[in-house]
Order: sequence, then structure tokens, then C-alpha cells
Amino acid sequence: MPTARKLVSVTATTVVLPRPKLPGESDRNDVDSSVAHSSVAHASVAHASVAHASAVLNSSASAAPFAPAVDTNADVDADEKSGVVALPALLPGKPEAGLSTRFGALATLGVLALGLCYGAYSVYTAARDAFVVPTIMSPTSEAVVATKLRLGELRVERVRAVGELEGVEADLAGADQALTRLLDLKRTTGDGRHYTTRMTSQKAREATAELSALTDQKQVLADMFASQQRLTSRAQKDYDAGLISRSEFAHQQQQLNEMRLAMLDNGRATARGESAQEESNLAQQALAHTEAPQTPELVNRQEQLIRVDLEIVRLDSERRAKSAERDALAERIAQIDEMVEQIEERPLFQALDKDLELAFVPYSQLQGMTAGAEVYDCLWGVLFCRSVGTVAARVPGEVTQADPWGSSTRGEYVVLDLKEHGAAHAKTLRIRAWRASANQLASSPGTPPAAGDVSSRLDR
Repeated sequence: MPTARKLVSVTATTVVLPRPKLPGESDRNDVDSSVAHSSVAHASVAHASVAHASAVLNSSASAAPFAPAVDTNADVDADEKSGVVALPALLPGKPEAGLSTRFGALATLGVLALGLCYGAYSVYTAARDAFVVPTIMSPTSEAVVATKLRLGELRVERVRAVGELEGVEADLAGADQALTRLLDLKRTTGDGRHYTTRMTSQKAREATAELSALTDQKQVLADMFASQQRLTSRAQKDYDAGLISRSEFAHQQQQLNEMRLAMLDNGRATARGESAQEESNLAQQALAHTEAPQTPELVNRQEQLIRVDLEIVRLDSERRAKSAERDALAERIAQIDEMVEQIEERPLFQALDKDLELAFVPYSQLQGMTAGAEVYDCLWGVLFCRSVGTVAARVPGEVTQADPWGSSTRGEYVVLDLKEHGAAHAKTLRIRAWRASANQLASSPGTPPAAGDVSSRLDR
């Protein structure tokens, strides 16, 4: 008895059911039936739902009156003729994935990959960047005030040194003048000795000549005295004889007395001449021989020469000391000028008039820190970093300060050239010194890197 075929609209899974074989059908239908059973076996995932559907169909077929099997669908394909029936799957269906869903999945995957790459890059840069503590130096900051006081002390010390230098130069000028005059006095004293020697020689010659003249004079006076004595004796006889008057006799006696007085004067002059000659001889000996007795005049002159020599030595010693002091003061002034110049060249000097943005870099982070390194401000110190400026210069000198993690450590200051001045108020900034070092090495390929750069690159 033929079985009616029920067609139900399907929305999901297609299930293949067998039907009874009709008379006269070939063995091909048996093969098709086996294929259908094979399809049912592959649809085991919907076994329960298929069984329920078969029960519903059987109940509907038994309730309905049997009618002759009439094939009303001439266009039914061979599968349906062989028993393939389409039934709806009673399990929930899975909608086919659309193009937007695939694009969304790809976008999500790309975002995840980008996030992973950004995270890896952030960790890499955080591991190599230098973490620094920004600091704002104002004219009232302790370091700036100390620099200002030091600069004032140096300037006061320079003024004092300049005043002392001027005083020393004045003393040197006075010492030079005194030395010049003393040397002239010494030369004059030496010339006076030569003059004394010549005058003493001349006096000795004059004394000798005078003594010779006095000797001749004495001889003449002696002859005249003897002649006058004879004349006086004769006048005495003539007066006694009454040949001459008393006045004539007295005149002869007076001439005799005058001759005696002339001889006495000659004796005194001879004694003075001999004394002068002896003095001249002694003076000549004193001038010619230093071991001979010295005259008072020579002793005074020698004492004067000794005093002049001592004064010259004293002034020369003072002059040398003043010259050394002048050189020391000049060197001190040069050192003060150099120190002032260095202080004025230091970036802290700029903070005397305006605020200066600095960053404290610990020694552990200072390697490779050069001018031009980029400064970054990051969220939580790691994420979303943005460039806020560059490093302008390093400030020499050790500073003890808290590092970015709150531990007190030693380091140095660097001057920041910030484009965003608000970044100076951040708790921590990052300086990418390694990139600046790499750029410098790349810009000068012919220059061999320094030993510190090579060691730092090997350590990294």
C-alpha cells in the first residue's frame, strides 16, 4: 500500500528518511536506501529530534485515509523518488556569519595585536629610559641662593684682592725709587772716596812743598838772625862809645827781636806743615790699605756705605716679596675671574633672574646623558608617553636627593628645555638618552665611539 509523502518547510538541518520500496524498482533503489541510511547515521547529532519528527509523521499517516499513490510532482528529482524527504531540524539553528562580523573579528584581532606590540614597546623603552625627578629652580631656591652668595663672596674677594694688588704695586714703585736713590748714593759715596784719595794726595804734596819752603825760609831767617845779632852787637859798642844815639841802638834791637819772632813763626809753620804731611801720609795709607788705621772721615763714609748696602738689601728683599705677592694676587684675581665666569656659564646662574626647569638624574641613570635627549611624560610612568621637551645641558656637581622611587641617592642635575612647562610639575619624567647616543653615533660614522659608550653598549 503506497505511503503518502509529506513535505514540510525546512529552515535549518535537512534529514533524510527511508520509505518502503515499491514493486518493480531496481536494485539501484536498494543502493539509494543504503545511502540514505548512511546519511541518517551521519546525522546522529539530531537523533532525538528526528525520532520525534518520525513519530509525528506516522501518527498523521495513520489518521488520514489512504489514497492511491499519485505522483503529482512530475519535476521531483531522483533523490525524492528514492526516499529523500526534507524535514525541519528541531534543534536551534546557527545563522551563517556575515561580512561585518568577519571584519569586526579582524579588527578586534588587529587591536589586540597592536596592544600587545605597544605593550612590548612600552616595556622595552621603560627598561632603557632614564627615570628622573623634575625640579623647578627659582631665585629663592636654596641652591640658587647659595650660588648667589658664593658669587657675591667671590666679587667681594676680587675687590679686596684688587685693592691689595694696587697697594703692592705702589709699594713696589716706592721700593724701586728708593733702590734707585740708594744706588745713586752708593755710587756717589764711591766717587767721594776717589775724590778724598786725590785730595789727600794733593794735600800731601802741598805739605811736602810747604815743609821744603819752610825749611828754606828757616835757613834764610837763621842767616838774617845771625847777621842782625852782629849788627846789634856792633850798635851796642857804638852806643857805648857814643857814636850812635840811643834810638838807633833801640832800632837795631827791635829788628833783632823781629827776626827772632820770624824764626818762631817759621818753627810753628814747620810744625803745622809736618803735622799736615803726617796726616796726609796716614790718609793715603788708609785709602791705599784697608788694614791700615782709618781716618774718622773714612770710618763715617764706610759706615754710610754699610747702611746704604743694608738698606738696599732690605728694599731688594721687600721688593722680591712684594713681587711674589703681586704675582699671587694677580693669579688669585685670575682664578676668581675664572670661577665667576664658570658660575655665570652654569645654568644655575640663569635661575638668579627667572625660574629654571631641571631634572635630578641618579648616577645609575646618568650614563649616556647628553644634550638633545628627548624628555617624555608618561601616564603612571609607563603608558601613553608624549614628548615634552629635550635636555639642554648637564649641571656639573654632585647632588643628594630622592630618586623617582623615594630613596635618597646621589646624582646630578640636567637642564630641561620643555615645550610643555606643566610637565615640570610631574612626579616623574623619562629621558631617552640611549636614542640620542644612537643618533650621535649614526651621525658620525667615521668617528670611533668613546670607551664609555662602547662599554655601555656592551652592557646593554
